[in-house]
Amino acid sequence: MSNFFIIIFCLVAGYVLKKQKIVPAHGFKSINAWIIYIGLPATSFKYLPGLQWDNSLLLSLAAPVFILGGSILFVSILSPWLGLSRRSTHTLMLVSGFSNTSFVGFPLVATYFGEKQISWAIISDQMTFFLLSTVGTVIALRGSALRNEGLQISQLAKRVLSFPPLWGCIGALVVPRVLDITPLAPFFAQLASTVSPLALFSIGMQLSFSFYRSELYLVSLSLLYKLALGPMLLIAVCYFLNIKGEIAQVAVFEMAMPSLVATSLLLQQFNLNAKLGNTIIGISILIGLLTTWLTYHYLVLFL
Repeated sequence: MSNFFIIIFCLVAGYVLKKQKIVPAHGFKSINAWIIYIGLPATSFKYLPGLQWDNSLLLSLAAPVFILGGSILFVSILSPWLGLSRRSTHTLMLVSGFSNTSFVGFPLVATYFGEKQISWAIISDQMTFFLLSTVGTVIALRGSALRNEGLQISQLAKRVLSFPPLWGCIGALVVPRVLDITPLAPFFAQLASTVSPLALFSIGMQLSFSFYRSELYLVSLSLLYKLALGPMLLIAVCYFLNIKGEIAQVAVFEMAMPSLVATSLLLQQFNLNAKLGNTIIGISILIGLLTTWLTYHYLVLFL
């Protein structure tokens, strides 16, 4: 329960301090730099060295693909009916299809399943980033005015290979096999402990709830898929395929997380509907604290 209060406190603190202009408007960028370059790699070195591969972990890789694919299908079906522009269509695909597997996911996994289970959540997080850097970039490009300029494979590869947490993940899996890093465990533990409070504080600074009333329907549909339909469909698939156990529960739980904050960067870079996207991201985080509680109980019941 203490973890849950920390989540609420850090989110509110970030939002209030930004509103009161106690912290710089773009101060979250410095916090994110710490998390991405130091905190998340340290988290991998804390949890992954003792990870034993289990075929159940394949679900951790497949689940982000399932949720993103469902988002693309869901929005593609609704787009002509709602008369959406290309920009708004691809914006909804992005914010509905990517889950906040680390900044919000890690603290909530620790709260509901225990801190050790974060090692399984890291697998989903790395797959989510890979999809965002590749498929997500293609989706953003196709929805922007720059779509005729094309996108080179080298650009996608650069996005993937320049992401520090990816190298942290690879290092955490490889280095312990050739070197004994046990003496460094307290060092990595201290660095990793900074991720959750700083990430939540950063998200609080970025929360936005301003949108046009005409967009309320779009916001609601996106939240419906991201926080309810997508995760429930994934639970149903796992249930009928008899994929059960705690690893499966964590994999599905990660997909029930709010919209990924990092998608905002793609929305801005490719000139999509950033105002709509940021609104959905902000509201999904608050509502997600409730819906993830419901999802957890469904997981325990069915998986």
